[in-house]
Order: sequence, then structure tokens, then C-alpha cells
Amino acid sequence: MKQIVKVFTAIILCIAVFFVLLSGLETKESSGSTAMVGEMVPAFKLSDLTEASTHVTEAHFYNEPLTLLNVWAAWCGICKTEHQFLHQLKDQGIPIIGLDYRDDRSAAKHVLEQTGNPYKSVIYDPQGILAMDLGVYGTPTTFLINQQGEILHRFTGALNEEKWQREFAGFFEEK
Repeated sequence: MKQIVKVFTAIILCIAVFFVLLSGLETKESSGSTAMVGEMVPAFKLSDLTEASTHVTEAHFYNEPLTLLNVWAAWCGICKTEHQFLHQLKDQGIPIIGLDYRDDRSAAKHVLEQTGNPYKSVIYDPQGILAMDLGVYGTPTTFLINQQGEILHRFTGALNEEKWQREFAGFFEEK
């Protein structure tokens, strides 16, 4: 009988550890991080995902009063859940620049070919240098950047209508 209790206890303990570890793997939603908020977008010069000979720089943010910078990757499952919502934002006239983070160029291009491209341009950051300079610790992460290149807001997690209204919509109503 003691042997059965020990085995049962071990099984319960293993299941509990499994669920604790599993919950730690998920990207946590957060707008609490103020890393880089109030700072300027770091200077950079990286290639465009779809046109490798074309370079994207911080000057791309100077074209619109407000621009979203969406950090994503083809390998990021959560990014795929927000992709359709990014198309809705594009259709509403919200300018979005993508930052393809630590990714394979062909895999990222394939995702955009399959699901459509909601971005005005996509910065290809295979080593994650720009993402690290921005303090990115998980994907997806979305930054709001003004025409002067200042980061106004940051949100980590998949955007949807509710989160958009809570996190970003107010900035666009003010413009």
C-alpha cells in the first residue's frame, strides 16, 4: 500500500511540475514595461525582409505622425494569432512597420506570402540586434513611435481589438 501511495504522489508531483513549466513558456502580456518609453528609436540600418538590397533605417518612422513597430517572427505561434488583427489595423490606415526578429528570411517571407503582409516595410533583424537595443524580451512586442522617432508606448503580447482599445487606440484618437 505504501508503494502505491509513493507512486501516486510522484505522479501528482510530476504533473504539477509539468504545468508550472508549461505556464512559464507562454509569452506574458505586458504593458507595464517602460523600457525605452520616452527614448528615441536607436539608430540602425538593416535590410528589408523582402528586398535584401534595400535598407531600412530609423528615418522610416519620420514619415507618419504615429507608427506601430511590431516585433514578430515566423517561428512565433502567438504572432500568428495577432496577424489577422494587424491586417484590420492596416485597413484602418494605421501604419505598421514589422521587425522580423531572429528569423530565417525564407520562412518569414513564406509566412507573409501565405497570410498577407500588413506591414509598410519589414526590417530583417536575423541576429536580433535592433530588438535587443529596444529591450525586446518576447514576441510579439509592439511599440508606438511618433514622427520624431520617440517611443511613446510599448506592449508585449498579441494584439486584438480589446487590447488595441486599451493600449493604443487613444493615441490615434488624439492625432
